Amino acid sequence: MTVSGVGTTAAFVAQSLTSLRSQLDDLQRQLSTGQKVTTYAGISSQAQLLVGLNAQSDAINSFQDSNNTVQTRLSIAQTTLTQFDSLSSTVQSSAMLSNYAAGPNGQTVDQTFAGNQLDQLLNLLNTQADGRYIFSGAAVDQASVANSTTILNGTATQAGLKQIISERNQADLGANGLGRVVIPAASTAPARMIGSGATLAADAPATVVGLTDISGLSSAGGNLVINGQPIAIAPGTTAQTIVNAVNLQSGVTNVTASLNASNQLVLTSANANTVVDTTGTSAGLQTELGITAGVTNPTNLLTQGLGGKTLTITVGANPPLNITFGNLPTQISTLAGLNAALATLAGGKASVDTGNGNISIAALNTTDTITIGGTATPATFGLASAIALPTAGTRVSVSEDIAGSVFGLKLVGASSTLTGANVIGPSGTPPAITADLSTNVNDGDKITYTFKLPDGTTQDLTLTATTASPPPTDHFTIAANPAATAANLQAALTQSVKTLAGTQLTAASAIAAAHNFFDIDVGQPPMRVAGPPFATATALVAGTPANTVTWYTGEMSTTPARNSVTARADRTTVVPYGVRANEQGLRSVIENVAVFAAMTFQPGNPNNTAAYSALGQRVSLALNVQPGAGVQTSQNIETELANAQNSIDATTTQQKQTQATLQNFIQGITGISNETVASEILTLQTQLQASLQTTAMLSKLSLVNFLGGA
Repeated sequence: MTVSGVGTTAAFVAQSLTSLRSQLDDLQRQLSTGQKVTTYAGISSQAQLLVGLNAQSDAINSFQDSNNTVQTRLSIAQTTLTQFDSLSSTVQSSAMLSNYAAGPNGQTVDQTFAGNQLDQLLNLLNTQADGRYIFSGAAVDQASVANSTTILNGTATQAGLKQIISERNQADLGANGLGRVVIPAASTAPARMIGSGATLAADAPATVVGLTDISGLSSAGGNLVINGQPIAIAPGTTAQTIVNAVNLQSGVTNVTASLNASNQLVLTSANANTVVDTTGTSAGLQTELGITAGVTNPTNLLTQGLGGKTLTITVGANPPLNITFGNLPTQISTLAGLNAALATLAGGKASVDTGNGNISIAALNTTDTITIGGTATPATFGLASAIALPTAGTRVSVSEDIAGSVFGLKLVGASSTLTGANVIGPSGTPPAITADLSTNVNDGDKITYTFKLPDGTTQDLTLTATTASPPPTDHFTIAANPAATAANLQAALTQSVKTLAGTQLTAASAIAAAHNFFDIDVGQPPMRVAGPPFATATALVAGTPANTVTWYTGEMSTTPARNSVTARADRTTVVPYGVRANEQGLRSVIENVAVFAAMTFQPGNPNNTAAYSALGQRVSLALNVQPGAGVQTSQNIETELANAQNSIDATTTQQKQTQATLQNFIQGITGISNETVASEILTLQTQLQASLQTTAMLSKLSLVNFLGGA
């Protein structure tokens, strides 16, 4: 008997075992990795989709890595700015409460403290995150600021802040220490007349007021005649209807009507040149309205007795001003018209108080005489005399030294209660303020000069007349005559201006110098006094890298600071987060702390205490600017960086949500069900066991087992 096929069956069984084993190994891999396949070949129908999903997921991972880095930088920046604010606040409190008591180095303890704080502030501005300078804008590989020694003291060839302050102080004080103003000895005052006690009343229109309450009027009718214009009033007409009827004719009559609080009819002419004439009004209407027919005049110069009279004013050899009071177009009838006419006076300035009629006249030079002529009595206009002469030694003046100079005190204005004084200005080139004392002043009279200081602040200087001799500070003694009093005023003004220059001006000059030095940007170099000589300089000049320290060493650009560094948080979101140390909110702190640390005061100067106090007040105020005041502060920068953080956080949250969705999609394609795989493994294990047993049985098959015994 022939037995065949055993070898072929065994081979088939072996192949089946290998296949089952391979399937079991793959299922075990799936169970351990959670992935259905290891190559795209295993899911060829969804391979392209999976490639796209994985690419999108990888991009999100890349964005998240970048966002984490940016968030770290922003956190470091915020922490640095918090420390920066704390140091600034400490110096602010110190400067506000500081008193002048110079130590061995010529500075107070608080100034030395400010110098130490300046070191720390500058170190903070040179903070780095992952090797990048945070406060250098786009120049992340460059230090943001120079060190405090270089900034304050400069180098062998470059001027630092202290030198800039010194040069500016010389330019602002001037050679005589008067803040670049000139106060000459009292000089001749121009001739002047000041009206007082005029007998005239202010211009007023003509007014007729009825004596009857007409709120319940139902007129019997008749004609109301105003300035020759008849206005028909129908029977039964009410008060308001009469008012309306009068106003409809106002273009003809130049009279308007109204009801007052007592419901009485009020007729008012259009101006002080127009009468209210009710002649011809029906008797019944007169009774109803409580008026009397006739002419009511306005209040003007003609109704006060000046009609037909003349007034002539002459200043020196200039053409006289001839005024005739009358109704013709070329004549004057009101105080307002008189004031306009006086403004045309040649060789002088003249005006009238339209409330009382007092005329004031002043010559424009110190040689001309003022004379009054005409048929009108000068006393009518408050003039006590018909002639006024220049008065020697009664003019006190103060002027800027040079027109157009940027240095020193600038004249803003003046006000006065000095009896009989004429205060003029600022006017002229260079601007000047003059005070002419036509009479002696009274005890307690004051004159106040207002000056603008180099840092943009203003300061009032008030001098008060006194009978005391010698006078107290900021007072002047009333002498026997106006000329002697003017000399005392001039001396007091000189001394008070010198004190002002040595105190408030000195502090303001240092602040201005700090702005010149620190307020730099692209196209805006540090500025310094164009000199030497400095005491007579009139302009600033741009410093150069060769001769002036540049304190900020980061990027300068017209691009907004925040846009100097950006991060792409996702495909569509770009977050700006750059910061530059020369931004106003940071620069202002540095320059104020630096100027407080740099300023020195000459030993023995009696103005030191006041000058130091003025500096401390300015520094304290500048370091205490509140958000919302219209200028950038460090808090504004912190808020903008916080907005960047929030933007990145929001983007990251969205990315996590998107990532989770993508992973679900990917898992749906490449992932497995642990339960299903485990079940399949169990089934395969059973099949494999059965196959192995079958194989074992087949392995025992032999031809010998089928042959009979011999």
